[in-house]
Amino acid sequence: MPEDPIGLLKSFEMLESLTPEELQELYGLMDQLDFPAGEPVFHEGETGDALYIILSGSVGITIETQEGETLELAEIPEGHFFGEMSIFDNSLRSATCVPKSDTRLLRLRGEDFHGYIKVRPRAGIGIMLSMLETTSGRLRATGAFLTDLVTWGEQARARTITDDFTGLYNRRFLDQSFDGRLREAEEKGQSLSLAMVDLDHFGTLNKLYGQERGDEILLRAVDVFREVFRDGDILCRYGGDEFTLILPDTEPERARELCGRMIDGLKRIDLPPHREGDLKIVSASVGIAAYPRHGRDRSLLWERADQAVYQAKEGGRARAVIWQDSVTPRTKQALKSIALRNRIIHRILDLIDGRDNFLVAGHLNPDEDCISSQVAMALLIRDFRKRVYLMVPRTLNEKFLYLIKIARHNSIEILYHDEDRPLGISTLFIMDTPKPSMRQTFPGDGELIADPGVPVVEIDHHLEADSEYSGDPDLRLVDEAASASELVALIGYKLNNRIDLRQKYAFYDVFSRNFVLAILTGIVGDTKMGQFIRTPKERWFYEISSRVFNRILSRKTRAGSGNFFSMNEIYREMQSLSDREDRCLKAMRQYLNRDIPRIGSVVIPPGGMEAIAGVFDHETIVTVARYLADSLAEESGFLGFIAYADDQRESGLVQFRIRRSHSFQSLDLRDLLEHFEIKNGGGHPGAVGFRIPEEEIGDLNEYARRFLRELENWLP
Repeated sequence: MPEDPIGLLKSFEMLESLTPEELQELYGLMDQLDFPAGEPVFHEGETGDALYIILSGSVGITIETQEGETLELAEIPEGHFFGEMSIFDNSLRSATCVPKSDTRLLRLRGEDFHGYIKVRPRAGIGIMLSMLETTSGRLRATGAFLTDLVTWGEQARARTITDDFTGLYNRRFLDQSFDGRLREAEEKGQSLSLAMVDLDHFGTLNKLYGQERGDEILLRAVDVFREVFRDGDILCRYGGDEFTLILPDTEPERARELCGRMIDGLKRIDLPPHREGDLKIVSASVGIAAYPRHGRDRSLLWERADQAVYQAKEGGRARAVIWQDSVTPRTKQALKSIALRNRIIHRILDLIDGRDNFLVAGHLNPDEDCISSQVAMALLIRDFRKRVYLMVPRTLNEKFLYLIKIARHNSIEILYHDEDRPLGISTLFIMDTPKPSMRQTFPGDGELIADPGVPVVEIDHHLEADSEYSGDPDLRLVDEAASASELVALIGYKLNNRIDLRQKYAFYDVFSRNFVLAILTGIVGDTKMGQFIRTPKERWFYEISSRVFNRILSRKTRAGSGNFFSMNEIYREMQSLSDREDRCLKAMRQYLNRDIPRIGSVVIPPGGMEAIAGVFDHETIVTVARYLADSLAEESGFLGFIAYADDQRESGLVQFRIRRSHSFQSLDLRDLLEHFEIKNGGGHPGAVGFRIPEEEIGDLNEYARRFLRELENWLP
C-alpha cells in the first residue's frame, strides 16, 4: 500500500473536498488490486458493481466493433477513476478497460459506497458531483464519435448478421452467438438443441426448374421455417441450401417434433410440372444434437449434428434424426485418435476449472485400480482447490487404507456408499467401471445422474465385450490402457502442460508423491507388475509410465522412512494376504479341482459358501477370490477359475471369475464373454468376472463341470 494513502487520495481532484476523517473512512472501504499490462480489469457486457481509482499506471477504455476491431475511446491516467456508472445501478459495462502498463488500483464496491453516503452524506454527494462532472466531460469529448458509431453500428450490424437473400441470420451471427447460448443453457440448467437442415436434392431442383424458380422455392422454405419455429429460436442460413437452427430450452425430442412439422410443411410447397426426373416434393434431411446430452461444447455438438444429417440421408431423407438415436455405440470402443483423446482430456480439465463440488465414484466391488484411480483423480481435482468427495464401500480391504489416508490428508472427504450424498454436487466422476449396472450406487444417485446440469465424466479401460458407457458423450475418457490409473496419469501429463491452469491455481508440482503413489498402485495392482498385458500399445504405456512414476516415487521418498519406496514394495503389499485373508484362502482352497490340467478351478457350493460367509466379511471374500483366481492361473499355466454363490444372499447370484496366466498371452478373455453370450459381466484381456442368477444354474457343481469342459474346448 502507499506510505501515505490518505495524502495520496487527498491529491486526487475528485476527493480533494473531503476531510482527513472522511478520507480515512472511505479508504477503509477500498481494497487494492494490481494488474499487469494487458490484463483486462473488466470486459464490455459484464455486470459491474465497482468503481476503480488509479493509484499508478494508466487504463485504456476500448470497445469492439462488429468487424472485430478494437477501438480505444480514452486513456485514464493516474489519479483518475473509471467504472463509475456501475456503482449506481449495477449496469452492464459499456466498454472494456485494459491497463496500458503495470497498474495499481483501488476498488470501491457499489454497496460500500451506498453505505458511505448514508453515514457521510456531504462527502458522498461531493464525490458524486465530481464524478458526474468528469463523466460529462468524457461524453462531450467522445459524443460525436459515439453517436456516429451507434448510428452506423446498428445499420452495419443488421447488414453483417443477416443473410441478404432470405433475411435469416447468417453464418457469422451463428458463430458469434452459439457459445453465448451454450453458456446461458448451462447457467439455467436447460437443454439446447442444434439442428442442421439440408434441403434434399436442391441442386436437382435448380436444374429442373431453373435458378429463378429455385430461389422462389428457397424463400417458400424460409416461410415454413418461420411458421414452425418460435420467436426465441435462432434460424440461420449457413450457405446455399443448408440451414442451422439453435433451439434454446428445447430437448432433442421436442426439436425432432418441430423439425418433423417443418418437413411436413416443406412437402406442401407446390412444384410446377417438372420437365423430367422423379422429383415431386420439397423435403429436408435434419440432424439434431443437444446440450448437454450429446455434448457440452460447440465443436462436439456440431460434429454430432452433422453425423446425424448423414444418418438422415442414409435413412431415406425427408426425416429428422437425433444423433444418439442412430450413431451412439453401446459397447465401449477405443478412441479413434490421439487428437480426440486430447480434446476429451482438455474438456475434463476445463470442466474442473469451471465447477465446484465433485463426487468421485467407482466400481461396486472396487479393486486396486479402481480405488487408486479414484484417489488419483480426487488429488488432481484438489489441485484446483475444489471440494471433492470420494465414495467407497463402508467395508474396504485394509490394503487400501493407505490410499484412504492419503485422501483424508489432502482434505478429500470420504463418503460411504450408504450415506446420503451432500447437496450441491455439480459434477460426477465414474472410475474404472465396465458398465452402469456395475457402478457403486448411493442414495439419490439416479436423480443426480438424470440431472442435465450435472456432467458425468467417465474414465475407464474396459472395452468391447458387454461393456456400456456411463458418462456424457464428450466426457468419456474410455480408451485402451492396462489400467484406469494410467488414463488418470494422462490427465496429469496434460495438466502439467496447461500453464494457464497451473498459474491460475498456483500449483507447480502436478506429480506429487501421493499422486504418483496412487497411480503406481493402480498400475501394478491391475496388471500384476505388467504380467497381464496383451497389446503392444498397453505394454508400451505400462513400461513408460511405470519407469517414470517409479523414478519419481523413489526420488520423493526418503529410504527407511517406512513409506513405499518403489513399485516393487507396492506390489508386494498388494500381493500379501493378512492373517484373516489367509484363513479365508485356506477355506476356499479345500474345494480345489485339478481334473482339467489347463484350468485350475475352485467351485464352492452354496452350503460351503454359507459357512465361509458366516466367518468372513464380503470384502475379504471378494479380495481372496481375486487372489485365488490369480494363483490358480499361475499354477496351471493357463487359466484360473472360481465360482461361488454370492455371500450377500439377497442377490440370488452366483459369482464367476476367470484369470489367465501371465505366460498365456494368446487369449483375450473378453472374447469369452461374447462366445458364451454372457450379459452380466465385464473385465479386461487378462481377467473377467460375471454373475448368473442361481435359478438359471440349478446344481452349481454340475453347471461348473459343463462350463469348464466347454471352456477347455474353446481354448486355443
